[in-house]
Amino acid sequence: MAEPAVNLDHFLRLPALAQSLRREYLNAKPWPHIVLEGIFPEELLDSVAAECASLDPARLIVSNDYRQIKQEAWDGLGPATTRFLDLVEGETFLEFISTVTGVADLLTDPTHRYAGAHRTPPGGFTKIHQDFEVHPTSGLFHRVNLLVYVNRDWADSYGGSLELWPPDMSAIGRRIFPRFNTMVLWETHGATLHGLPDPVKCPSDRMRLSVACYYYTKAPRVAAPGERRVRYWAARPGEDRAIERLNWRDRLRELTPEPLRNLVRTTRDSIFRRASPPS
Repeated sequence: MAEPAVNLDHFLRLPALAQSLRREYLNAKPWPHIVLEGIFPEELLDSVAAECASLDPARLIVSNDYRQIKQEAWDGLGPATTRFLDLVEGETFLEFISTVTGVADLLTDPTHRYAGAHRTPPGGFTKIHQDFEVHPTSGLFHRVNLLVYVNRDWADSYGGSLELWPPDMSAIGRRIFPRFNTMVLWETHGATLHGLPDPVKCPSDRMRLSVACYYYTKAPRVAAPGERRVRYWAARPGEDRAIERLNWRDRLRELTPEPLRNLVRTTRDSIFRRASPPS
């Protein structure tokens, strides 16, 4: 049975807007990014949301500690989620992203490692952080993030806003509410700090849902002169600085060569999936 057609009018208009959005992107605070609404077909995102909410628990990677409580899945995704990822990984959209961000020669990741479906349950959060720099299996350099929120009827009282912070963590730069069909795009590196630091307050039968796509290059990004970088986590003013301090696991991770670290991470994820109870 053929998949139903979806209206791509808004999505197909994006390339014509790339140059004007480039100016908006460069002028955004606290660092370059854009936020766009209503770009993707609503019927497609509704299907994506349904698939994200009903993911097989055996496919989920679960984080549950003092820095983050979240769930993600990058394989076993449904047909609508796969179709969405195909859209944002197409050649035309890649050219659009390159024009807006200024990052040339972008590559996609067919495994969608660390991207795909992201879920934050009630009480969940992710403290302010920078992203990983190198893909654990391909060795490509992580350069650009695309997030799209798929939360229908998400009340203000539920919270769940994405926060963007400058490298000095002096004051919040922007707060982005996770409204349905909101897209956020930015070049990710050690100075683009972001997170969902306050616990989500949605009802027990809801989750904050988003779908993510990450883009890569063969060559690493060259840091700007004087650019400040943090380790991985960053505490907001008034937060416990223990978020930033390295514990024994962090120190062991730092001392472990990247290839071995990636192998351990891959093995851990595989074991967790096999051990997860069936739905």
